[in-house]
Amino acid sequence: MKLIARDEKLRTLKIKIEGEDDLWILNSILKEGDIVYARTSRELKTRSGSRRKGMTLGIRVQWWEYQPFTTRLRVHGIIIDGPRELDLEGQRHTIGIDIGSTITIIREDGWSESDFKRIVEACNKTSIPVIIAALNDEEYSIGISKGYGIQVITEEYLRLPGKMDGEARARAMKNALNRIANQIADLATRLKINIIIIAGPGFMKEYLFNILKSDGRLKNARVFIENTSWGGVKGIREVIRRGALIEALKAHDIVVEEKLLDEFMYQLSRDPRYVAYGVRNVEQALKARAVKKLMIISDLVRHPNEDIRRQIEELLKLAEKQKAEIKIFSSIYDTKIRLKNLGGIAAILRYPLELNETNQ
Repeated sequence: MKLIARDEKLRTLKIKIEGEDDLWILNSILKEGDIVYARTSRELKTRSGSRRKGMTLGIRVQWWEYQPFTTRLRVHGIIIDGPRELDLEGQRHTIGIDIGSTITIIREDGWSESDFKRIVEACNKTSIPVIIAALNDEEYSIGISKGYGIQVITEEYLRLPGKMDGEARARAMKNALNRIANQIADLATRLKINIIIIAGPGFMKEYLFNILKSDGRLKNARVFIENTSWGGVKGIREVIRRGALIEALKAHDIVVEEKLLDEFMYQLSRDPRYVAYGVRNVEQALKARAVKKLMIISDLVRHPNEDIRRQIEELLKLAEKQKAEIKIFSSIYDTKIRLKNLGGIAAILRYPLELNETNQ
């Protein structure tokens, strides 16, 4: 989650949703009567039939729920603000909030300290630094993307020999790419950054990518390639606009999931009393206030059966009250399948518990 803006009286928050964990937090802090502004679409009747039109609407929230089978949170309410020419005020509308959505929430009596703290904590969790390098045959720039924006580290012109002198140009380009790769590797090692995005319009980004992949200092890093129209700072900004950063953070999410599952399996093999898996046993562990880390697949959070969905929501709320670390597995990778094979929900415990294995 990214907190884009807030007002002085702490009534209005503008946030960007960057993961399914953020959707769960939003689901649990929304209140009836909140005002939500977001980009949406609405079907409009015309003389020739009907058509959907994109627009920004403000609605006063009446109810909200996860939409089964998707990563979307549906927020339903009464329209209080919209395009004047359409005269939509007073009509009902449902806004779909998904990963990547930017929304504004107004709580007229002010945000409580606890709810605002949860948003700040969510923002801190997802403020993962990412190195972005954008280059072409004229210039390059290296920057670090953080929760608050882009910090430009290096911005230089390459000044390569002309294309008429192919041998000298190739030699100079090779030296430049090695120098850039070394700068990136030094930066990643020093600041312990494990996500790198290489961007540009031509073939140079592929050469740089290959150099970085062979650098032993980056063996634990995830390196991505993104096509852009520009090198330099403009290229870095284009990476952000294209949403490549969100895709990179999703990959980081997979690493987090893998580490949690590895920790769970280690505890299971060492002493099974330190883990719980399956809805009933995890519920038992939560009631004993023993859960340290909770993992759950998104399918359960968004289950089509309302009774099961409500049960899972209660378990998540209970975990939050106990300040347990919660991770919703929303990827389509092996991590989600592995957790699904454990019943879709698992926990690492603070202290050993004897659980009823027949209820797994």
